[in-house]
Amino acid sequence: MIDFRQRSTAPEYMDHASIGGDEVVTALSEIESVNRWLGGINATRYALNRLLPDGVQRSLSFLDLGTGSADIPIAVARWARQRGMAIDITAVDFNPDICQVARQRTAAYGEITVREADVFALSDTGTFDVVHGAMFLHHFPQSQAAALLRLMYNLCQCGIIINDLHRHPLAYYSIIGLSRLLSFSPMFQHDGPISVLRGFQRSDLEHLAEMSGLAHVEIAWRWPFRYVMTARKSQ
Repeated sequence: MIDFRQRSTAPEYMDHASIGGDEVVTALSEIESVNRWLGGINATRYALNRLLPDGVQRSLSFLDLGTGSADIPIAVARWARQRGMAIDITAVDFNPDICQVARQRTAAYGEITVREADVFALSDTGTFDVVHGAMFLHHFPQSQAAALLRLMYNLCQCGIIINDLHRHPLAYYSIIGLSRLLSFSPMFQHDGPISVLRGFQRSDLEHLAEMSGLAHVEIAWRWPFRYVMTARKSQ
């Protein structure tokens, strides 16, 4: 029996910096499909609209951690263009092959810079208006996740956005079924269900926010089985 009460610590293939080649390109494309059709992009747009006052912000600096193929930075760039907002996006990932994919996908977006880096080595304080992580926080156990949230909060001027999975039996069994029905890659079929088991329930995020010393925290559930957490920094 699977215990959904506690976050899993099982490893994902995507956690390893050595993952590369066609295998990772395929997995990233599948993650893009999940973000597009299962609410990942819409969840980030929702959070941006909640975090930023409408019509006030005319320019924005945005840091995306664990960017993958940079599909969400591309969506954020389009969101800013629609609003006539100048935006500067830095997309960070630790895997050099993933960064190469992201640079190829963002070639038409001068607003986006892809940077290969370990997020815990980022030390510039208050450099970005918004610091964002989608499907990223669940890769870390609670103590490291809390440290990551503190780092994100130090790096932001306006606030942070966490967009991640709700740990729930229906989400778990659904991603197993969908990945097999759609003939997704072995990597995705392995990592997708584990990602759900490493995901969050509201109490997990509340505890992390308390551990990290975040202020002005809002946690919203978004269909299907996403949690969006924002923490606004007082100006």
